Order: sequence, then structure tokens, then C-alpha cells
Amino acid sequence: MPSLAFLFTLFIALCVPFLAIWLGRHPRVPGFFSSVVLCYIIGILLGNIVPQWVDVKLAEQLASGGMLIALPILLFGANIRANWKLAGSGLLAFMLCVLAGLVGTGLTAYFFRNTQPDGWQIAGMLTGLFTGGTPNMQAIGIALGAPADYVVLLQAADVLGGGAYLIMLMTFIHPFLGRFLPDFKVPEDIETAQTTDIVPLRGLGRVLPIVVSLVIVGIAAGLTKVLTGSLANATLLILLLTTVSLAVSLYPKVARMTNAYRQGEYFLLLFCVAIGLMANFRQMWLEGLPLLAFTLIALVLTIVLHWGLARLFNIDRDTVMVSSTAAIYGPVFIAQITTAIGNNRLLAPGIALSLLGLAIGNYVGIGVAYLVAWLFG
Repeated sequence: MPSLAFLFTLFIALCVPFLAIWLGRHPRVPGFFSSVVLCYIIGILLGNIVPQWVDVKLAEQLASGGMLIALPILLFGANIRANWKLAGSGLLAFMLCVLAGLVGTGLTAYFFRNTQPDGWQIAGMLTGLFTGGTPNMQAIGIALGAPADYVVLLQAADVLGGGAYLIMLMTFIHPFLGRFLPDFKVPEDIETAQTTDIVPLRGLGRVLPIVVSLVIVGIAAGLTKVLTGSLANATLLILLLTTVSLAVSLYPKVARMTNAYRQGEYFLLLFCVAIGLMANFRQMWLEGLPLLAFTLIALVLTIVLHWGLARLFNIDRDTVMVSSTAAIYGPVFIAQITTAIGNNRLLAPGIALSLLGLAIGNYVGIGVAYLVAWLFG
């Protein structure tokens, strides 16, 4: 018979995501309390208030399983063919932001090389975060074997630093960038990824994204086993999972599954709850401040370098702001920024760029991690 800890952990991990999604969309809940943040908070509180009720082994299994299932589903809408057709300035601005994130986190790892020996893992996770958002950071953490607490600590640091930058983006950044970046001009010929022509799923078809994801996980795991003789190489597993998922996303019917992203979001939130249940307040307090400093310095360097590169390439301020939002925050906040700057024409390109960031984030982040380890290790 399952123990009380087993049943409690399973119930919390499976049910809290639904509560977090509802709270995250409630008008009275502040915007910075996203469903991801709420899942971490609830998991951390329960894990530290009643730690005897938490089955740590089960929580680890749920966290790993949640991420492995979520990643392919989230990538189904990446639509690589359409995203690479984005007109020059938007794609260029996004790639410059990715480059800025790579350099910014690498420099920060160099600054902290004597005080943060595992800075290579942090640099890789933050690069993924600044390229495609939270899902990349979490997947890279698994791939690099980073401690589970690092995911929570970096997420908390991102809430503080990223939340402050988001407020600035919606208030005074637009006029500030106007001092040294040109104004937006409507391109004569621009192709953007469209969000129409979706395939509604009914009946048993509603679970199709999950079924396809499980098949992809099986393929990636099988290839990892064949290539290495075991499943211990998490880095190879995540890279294969990303690659196979992107290949499958090229199939039109998979790319247009209308409810896929929501299902992927649920498994991502399951991961967040499970990680939160395993977090330790004492360890978070001891390690939190150095990681907060690391994250904030990397974020500031990324933003400043991105602005400098944008000035060098003469990219307009609207495109810079939307590309920065797409890379650092993902698709959720694109509409808020385009509304704040009064340029809804960039809404579709911004969403497309954020999906592109999700697609390449794991490759970039893992690459940066091992490059930093080789250079400064």
C-alpha cells in the first residue's frame, strides 16, 4: 500500500498546476505571480512546512518525467520554416539578444570563477533562460546535472530581476531607447508566422500531443541507450529530445495541434511543483544571495550588450524591445509590450521569435556551459 508521503506528493504535484493556472489568470492576482512562480511557491512552502509528507524520490521522478513530456509538446508549435522567414530586423535583433546573453553569462561566469566553481552550470542555465525562457533553463539544468535547488533559486532571482526589467519595458524604456535608436518603420515586405489554420482536437484526439510526446521520449531514450550504453547521459538525452521534437514539429498536423501548448504547460508546471517540494529553505538562504548576484549581473550585461549591438546595426527601438521580450520572457508577455509601445504589428513576429528561442535555447545553453567549463574550469 502506498505511503502517506507518496500519496500526498502525487496529489500535490498533479493538482497544484490546475490551481496555479487558475490563479495566474485571476484578475486580482498580480501579474508577476505567473503560474510558474505560483507552482514554485506552493511547492516550496509545502515542502518546508510538512517535509515529512514529501516523498523525495517520487518528487524527483515526477520532476524528470514532467520535463521530458513537456519539452516536446512545447516545441510542437516552433514552426521553424515560418520563423526563419521573418524579415531581417526582427530576426537579427533576436539573434543579437541571444549573442548578448551568451557573452553576458560567459563574462559573469568569469567574474565569479573563484567564488562559484559550478558557474558553468549556472551560465548554461541562464543562457537558456535568456534565449527561450523558463522551459529551457529547466531542461538545461537536468541536462547538466545541476542541483534541483539551483532551478528554484535562479527562477526566484529571475522573478526579481526579470520582473523589474519587465516593468521598465512597459514604462520608460521605450522613450529612453529613442535617444539612441531609430523609430520603427513599417517594412514593405514582411512574412510572419501565422497562428490560424489550427487543427481542433476532439475526443481521444485531445491526448494526441501527450501520446506523440511519449513516443518522442522513447525514441530519444532509445538513441541515448544505443549511443552510450545507458540512460545516464542526460545532456545527450535532452539534445536528442529537442532535435527529434523539432523534426516532428515540421509535420503540419503536429505543428497546428491547438491544445498542445496548454498540455505542455501543465507538465511544465508539474515539474515546478515537484522541484519546489524538494527545495530546502536553509540551503536556499545560504546559496541564494550569490546566485541572485550572478543572475542580476548576467541579466544587466545581456540587456546592455543587446542595446549596444542594436545601436551598431541601427535596429529600431520597437523591434529591440519585442525581441528582448521574446528571448527573456517567451510568448506570454509579447502582447503586453506591443500594447505598451502601441505597435501591435510586431505581435505575431514577437510570438514567432519566442518560439524560435524555445527551439534553440537548449543547444545554446548547453554549448555555453561546456565552453565556460573548458575556458574557466
